[in-house]
Amino acid sequence: MWVDRTPSIKMYRYKKTDSPYYNNMGHFSIWLDKYKSCRDRISDDLGNYKLQIDRIKDKISDKGLILPLKLPRKGIKARMCFVDGGEGIRELLGAAIYFIRASGLILDKNLGNSEEFIRDLDLNILDYDEYTKERVELLRGAMEFDVALKCIEEHNPDYVFLDGSLYVNSRKKPIECDEYPIYRKKFVRLLKLCKKNSVHVLGVSEDSKSRLFANYLAIKYDIKFPRFMTDSCILRILEGEGMYRTVEFTPQSRFESDDKLTSTLIASFPTIYVQPTHLSNPLRVDVPDWERDFDKIISLIVQLSKGSKQYGYPLPLYLAHLDARIGKKQADWCAQQLIHHISKKDIDLYNTVLHETRRGFRPMK
Repeated sequence: MWVDRTPSIKMYRYKKTDSPYYNNMGHFSIWLDKYKSCRDRISDDLGNYKLQIDRIKDKISDKGLILPLKLPRKGIKARMCFVDGGEGIRELLGAAIYFIRASGLILDKNLGNSEEFIRDLDLNILDYDEYTKERVELLRGAMEFDVALKCIEEHNPDYVFLDGSLYVNSRKKPIECDEYPIYRKKFVRLLKLCKKNSVHVLGVSEDSKSRLFANYLAIKYDIKFPRFMTDSCILRILEGEGMYRTVEFTPQSRFESDDKLTSTLIASFPTIYVQPTHLSNPLRVDVPDWERDFDKIISLIVQLSKGSKQYGYPLPLYLAHLDARIGKKQADWCAQQLIHHISKKDIDLYNTVLHETRRGFRPMK
């Protein structure tokens, strides 16, 4: 007699441990055992640096590296421009689709907080090589410089705030691609226009993991810093969570022996760290060496950062960041629309160059 041995749904009781999402922290006992065995080792490893840190603090605490902030008494009366960019990349079988966007916020305090956005965006495909992601960053940076140039030409601001470091932009390591010379040319053009029009241009680094200040101190005071000591760590050791600024210093390039950007422009970038609010982390701010009013720029940053004590970042620059940000849903939608359009025109292109990678077909993401 034939018997149906197909398991009944009623015979099985679903357990939450069967979910693929549960397995993200599956084998919990292994995680717990490993955590217990590693936590003391990590703590001891970091603890070994405590004596070095104390010695360093004793050696540099009396060098006058930390200066008090002169808190502004007057309100802001200036026309300012804040520029940031965003990017996204979707990797397919034969090419990468990239998306870039840049936003410039014009804020005119002379006209009662009048504001206006200048925007640009682009998408295209790139071939794969070892510098694909770096090339997208160069394209995004070039677009940011274009937006800043347009803001200057159309609105003539007194100040241009760029997200990121001018020094890093100027000393970005060269790579062999078509995008690098374009990026370089537009950056130099922006600096020249700012200098010609007497526009104060500055770079503001939101989260600095650099060791530019550490390198400066190491050379000047013959100090060897532990490997976990970034500039922000050093400053928190020296001053903690107060409001302060550092002395001005000029970083040294690892890739170039002088400050010659082009045959017609030579520039270095004086730099300071400023902690504009209590509880925040220090910001790195740099300007071209022809800037003569660094103190006023610091005062502006302090006033523009009052909105959040813990964040401690110029809020108009953060608004430009939000406006330029490209979310995953936006990037996915644009990629799908482009793929759909091209697949209708030429199915062979879709099946080869623009076909989804294997990872895109994973059963459980």
